Amino acid sequence: MSRHFTFHGSFLMIVGILAVLYNPHTHSFGFNPDAKSGLIVSGAFALISFFWAFIYSRQARRVAVVGGFVTTILLFAGTIPRAFHAWTGYAQGDGGKWYSGTTISLVIVGSIPLFAALWQNLRNKK
Repeated sequence: MSRHFTFHGSFLMIVGILAVLYNPHTHSFGFNPDAKSGLIVSGAFALISFFWAFIYSRQARRVAVVGGFVTTILLFAGTIPRAFHAWTGYAQGDGGKWYSGTTISLVIVGSIPLFAALWQNLRNKK
């Protein structure tokens, strides 16, 4: 489980950094000030994932699994509506929304393996 948490945290950090490296409105690489919130959210959840990996390595496995499961649900609760909003904006003609929709969708898709592993761990331990 610890490697799942570590991989997830690393993945979120990479996606958060990618979110601010490209500005779809100017079509140029560089700092995108509109994506600061994506970097903050991805970074915060990455740190939380690293925290759960640390807790798991300290033999508090059940606490880490339950905490990681709740944290992942909270991540989904925040990102799924935001991704829906971004893709809806893109469908309505806002060409700049494709990049935010893509990065938010990457966070969702990249979190599914951790969620599945946590779910399986919770089901097998009962």
